[in-house]
Amino acid sequence: MKRFAALCAVIALCAAPALADPKGDEVARIYFSLPKPSDTRAVATMTIVAKSLSRKVRKLEMLTREGPRGRDSLVRFLEPADVAGTKFLTLAKEGGGSEQRLYLPALKKTRKIASSAKDGAFVNSDLSFYDMEPRSFDDCAYVLLSESEAAPDEALAGKRFYRLEMRPKDPEAPYSRMVAWVCMDDGDIYRLECFDRRDGGLVKVIVFERIELIKGSLIATRTKVSDLRKGSTTVMALGELMVDEGVKDEAFSLKSLEG
Repeated sequence: MKRFAALCAVIALCAAPALADPKGDEVARIYFSLPKPSDTRAVATMTIVAKSLSRKVRKLEMLTREGPRGRDSLVRFLEPADVAGTKFLTLAKEGGGSEQRLYLPALKKTRKIASSAKDGAFVNSDLSFYDMEPRSFDDCAYVLLSESEAAPDEALAGKRFYRLEMRPKDPEAPYSRMVAWVCMDDGDIYRLECFDRRDGGLVKVIVFERIELIKGSLIATRTKVSDLRKGSTTVMALGELMVDEGVKDEAFSLKSLEG
């Protein structure tokens, strides 16, 4: 029994660096403490390119606001006709996490997205429902993997990054871990590598190709999402962006979603 206890102690000591990394926590806190806009409104173009190179282009309106529980968001699809009127609402919950609901106009019905279904594709794009959720510091455990790294993306040339491993605490998260490339100059995440919960393989890469400083906040205005297994890509480009203009609270309600 004493030998078993001693063995457990050795294992605990060996595992400690993986469980707690003050430097990783420090880099993560820099990112999560960045100033956020109180609200945003934008018209976005979503371009989905399949492995066959066929393209689908969608136009949508995106609204966000920072509330006492965290960030709420609403997405309204405007074009083309087959998705127009579709709405997607994300509401931050007290104590962390979020509630997501999808309104489908053809059915005139709102569907709640279950936690176990958040790995599903968001309106047939390369984004998942999980990708659409806001994150907070307490959602993950952090380990700093390296620093002063150059990213492999042309859009990020000239920048140096921390590589920060993020392990979700939610057992239903679709990713076992994510590796965030955190810019050493401004503290924002410019690249995110996502690894499958089931087999640990790299399944998705999200690159924030253009980040702009607007009214004191860093905002991604062009994002590229690559699904490495499907061979498809989704690019989201924001236009007509308004920041801190006073988006009304009633926009983020079930009544608005179904109206």
